[in-house]
Amino acid sequence: MKRLEGKVAIVTGAGQGLGEEIVKLFVREGACVVGTARRENKVQAVMDSIEGAADKTLAMHQDVSLREDWEKVVSAAVQKFGKVDILVNNAAQVTETDILHCTEDEMINVFKTNTLSIMLGIQTAAPEFEKLGGGVVVNVNSLAGIVSGDADGGSAPYSASKGAGRSLTKHAAYYLAPKNIRVNSIHPGPIMTPMLEKSLADNPAIAERVKQYNPLAPYISGPEDIANGVLFLASDESRCVTGAELVVDCGHLLM
Repeated sequence: MKRLEGKVAIVTGAGQGLGEEIVKLFVREGACVVGTARRENKVQAVMDSIEGAADKTLAMHQDVSLREDWEKVVSAAVQKFGKVDILVNNAAQVTETDILHCTEDEMINVFKTNTLSIMLGIQTAAPEFEKLGGGVVVNVNSLAGIVSGDADGGSAPYSASKGAGRSLTKHAAYYLAPKNIRVNSIHPGPIMTPMLEKSLADNPAIAERVKQYNPLAPYISGPEDIANGVLFLASDESRCVTGAELVVDCGHLLM
C-alpha cells in the first residue's frame, strides 16, 4: 500500500524546487494534492508534468500571508477532495541582508511569509483536521532556525523568521496534541539545485569548504532527500512523533 493512500494534502510553495518535489512524491505515494504559490501557472505546470494525476491534483494561487487566501485554499480542497489530512508549510522568502542593514519592511515581509503563514495555515486547517479526528502539519524550516553562520546565508530576517517558526511548531504541537494533530518541522541544510551545482563546479575552493562543513557525502542534500523526510513526517509511520525537528544537513550540525 502506498504511504499516503487516501490522504489529501495542501502544499504551499509548490511551483518549483522542494515544493515541486514534495508534490510529485506525495502523488506517487497515493495522496491527492492541492499545490499553491503566488504564481498559479508554475504550480499548474508541475501538476501537468505528473502523468495521470489530473484528477488527484489542484493548482491554486495563494498569498500565504493572507487569511482569506488560506480560507479559499482549504475550502477548495474540501470541495474537490472532501477533506484535508495534511498541511505542508513550504512557502518561504529570503533576503540577503544582515542585522545592520535589514529594513523594517524586509523583516516584516519575511516574517509574514515564513512565520505568520504557519499560524494562518494551522488555524484554517485545524477545523478540518478535527472533523477527521486528527491531522498532520509539516513545517519546512531550515538550519537557519537553529544556527547562524553559513546556515542562514547572512540574512537576519530569514534567520529570525525560521527561529520563530521553530518555536511556533513546538507550541502548536503541544497545544494540538490532545486533538490528535501532529506538528513537526524539517530543517534542511543547503539543497542542490542546478544553479548551486554550477557555482560549486566553478569555485573548487567553495566546494572544498562545503565538504569541510558538511562531512557526510554527498555533502549537499538533493530535493528528494528533503521530500523523503517530509513524507515520513506526513505519513502514519510517524504517528507517535510531534514537536520534533528532523535535520537533513549532511552532518553540518556536527561541526
